[in-house]
Amino acid sequence: MADADDLRFIERAPFSALLGLKVESAGDDQARIRMPFRLDLLNEGGPQAPIHGGAIASLIDTAAVTAVWTDPKMQQSATISMTINYLTAGVRTDLIATAKVRKRGRRIASLSVEVVDEKGQAVADSLVIFRIG
Repeated sequence: MADADDLRFIERAPFSALLGLKVESAGDDQARIRMPFRLDLLNEGGPQAPIHGGAIASLIDTAAVTAVWTDPKMQQSATISMTINYLTAGVRTDLIATAKVRKRGRRIASLSVEVVDEKGQAVADSLVIFRIG
């Protein structure tokens, strides 16, 4: 089974590196990814502005793909769809996404992802569908 160290290539990918994403844990069809707070991830409005929804969506997608890739037989994946519910604003906080594979078929995987702030308050939740192979 792939673990967090095996999946460090995900955080080194150019876009993940741009966002500063860090793989905190990965294994058993689950992953935990952190997006450290940075001013360049905010909407307009200064340091108290909320973190941009696109950055949160990217965190969700990366957490989901990391969970999918905990299966050592994985050779390819692609996001098919992603539904995001934004529950509250993330303000001046790291965000942590926890992804779990709900069902893995031969070609499709369904995952749930929860994003919380540093205090554990829910910021977003998501259902992500991947094509796998």
